[in-house]
Amino acid sequence: MPSQAPANVLLIRDPRHHHDPRGGDVLAEIIRGAGMNVTLTEDVSAVSHLAGGAFDCCMLYTQGDTFTPALVESLTQWVRGGGALVGIHTATATNKTDDHYARLIGSRFIGHGPVFDFDVTVSDPTHPMAHRVQNYHVTDELYLLKPFDDFRVFLTAYYNGKPQPLGYTKSEGKGRVVYLANGHDPRSLTHSTVKQLVVRAVRWARGEDWSDKTVKVAAIGYGGAFNMGKLHMESAQRAGLTPVAVCDVDPKRAATAKTEIGDHILTSHRIEDLLCNSDAELVVIITPHNTHAPLAIQCLQSGRHVITEKPFTITVDEATAVIDTAREHKKVATVFHNRRWDGDFLAIQQIIASGAVGQVFHVECAFSKYEPPKVDWWRAYKEVSGSALHDWGAHFVDWMLQLLPHRIESVSGDFKKFKWPQASIEDFAAAYVRFEGGRSASVEAGNACAVGKSRWRILGSLGGIEQKGWDMKDGLRVVSYRDGFRSDSIVPIGASDWDGFYRNVADHLLLGEALAVTPESARKVIAVIDLAERSSKQGGVPMKLPFES
Repeated sequence: MPSQAPANVLLIRDPRHHHDPRGGDVLAEIIRGAGMNVTLTEDVSAVSHLAGGAFDCCMLYTQGDTFTPALVESLTQWVRGGGALVGIHTATATNKTDDHYARLIGSRFIGHGPVFDFDVTVSDPTHPMAHRVQNYHVTDELYLLKPFDDFRVFLTAYYNGKPQPLGYTKSEGKGRVVYLANGHDPRSLTHSTVKQLVVRAVRWARGEDWSDKTVKVAAIGYGGAFNMGKLHMESAQRAGLTPVAVCDVDPKRAATAKTEIGDHILTSHRIEDLLCNSDAELVVIITPHNTHAPLAIQCLQSGRHVITEKPFTITVDEATAVIDTAREHKKVATVFHNRRWDGDFLAIQQIIASGAVGQVFHVECAFSKYEPPKVDWWRAYKEVSGSALHDWGAHFVDWMLQLLPHRIESVSGDFKKFKWPQASIEDFAAAYVRFEGGRSASVEAGNACAVGKSRWRILGSLGGIEQKGWDMKDGLRVVSYRDGFRSDSIVPIGASDWDGFYRNVADHLLLGEALAVTPESARKVIAVIDLAERSSKQGGVPMKLPFES
């Protein structure tokens, strides 16, 4: 989407530091991280210089009798003339006896309960500020507010059974005001959703409007397996993207797409027809693995963004070719690593972030069974599928690299073919990875494993995590010595959120927000698998990543 010039934000922090002063530093870091310019000051008189044009947004992280009446009037006139004002939490506890200030910011702080863990609900998902934002939790003070002007609430929390506005917007003359009461503790301000909202607040207050923006999406390969075409298109639609076309060699599948998505869908049986006749801006490739790279490159060269089903490609060279083509044509290339939003993986990340198991130094994950491959399915054939690790193994390798985001020192592998001659895919495959600092990981997959392994085994300096089977109802076993004694507990697993992938893609394409699954991270997954197979062919010799410094 077209973007404005980078914002110049004046961030005013309360010089008396009623709350943790690091909050101002956190806010400044969030703003700079979004490519905006920020001046952090404790000089409240700086608002009198806003009319000079050096800043196009003023963010208040203040409290107490901060501003004189003259400064309040100066700030008000600047906003009414088209200025952008963002208040953060304690901004409503500023100048509490000044009704003029309260009308400008929209409300006044009247109290709060104890610090506690509470849910923040997206009460108006149609508000641009809340597009694709999900409900979240914070631990902080929940501000109670008295309205002093009309405003539109998009975030709400409950206290004593009553809804309390935690995020709202209002107009003030030609200007816009956004208020976020998400807490003042640095841990609250660094919550990923709060950070996202802070940046959006600056953008919306400055006049950006992405309400009606969308991206048109096409699918290549509507597919019979797992209803993947339907899953992709419906997930994209829930994220605010617009399905417009489907290409499949099977006319019956193309007809099914019209039934499931709508008659407006343009269908074709040749990729060239789709690229010539469709106005799709983003193409999702849901085809056999060996076609991912050539189709992605073809679509990128036609000026489309690309999502491939996993795996990204089969070889590192293919992945690099896709990345280079995307850069050349200034388009996005990513892969559907939707399993980053699996309930068990999200729970594992939360456990690790809590410090319960200390520093993670070893990760094991496995997908194993004992049954012959389906010979009537292309996944049974190596020349099409890639290897036994290119299917489920791609998810496991991606998970492992998210949990151990460290420099890879070497990759070795063990690929075996000895049991099921009716198929060419390996019967067993394993990748072993060594990271800097003595960290390590292993990923196993196979159809000839009569005795299986735990899905997850994670070791840390203060404990470990285990998930024996695939039933999410069993939860995660967590052993921890963090508190000086051994605790052994079961942590429940929440729901998966596969739509998170497409929400992120939409936020990236429509708002320029960070892409979760970068093509470089996808290439690293392929490198581990590719190098593990090369290593196995050479007797298990450790291999170096060609692009790892």
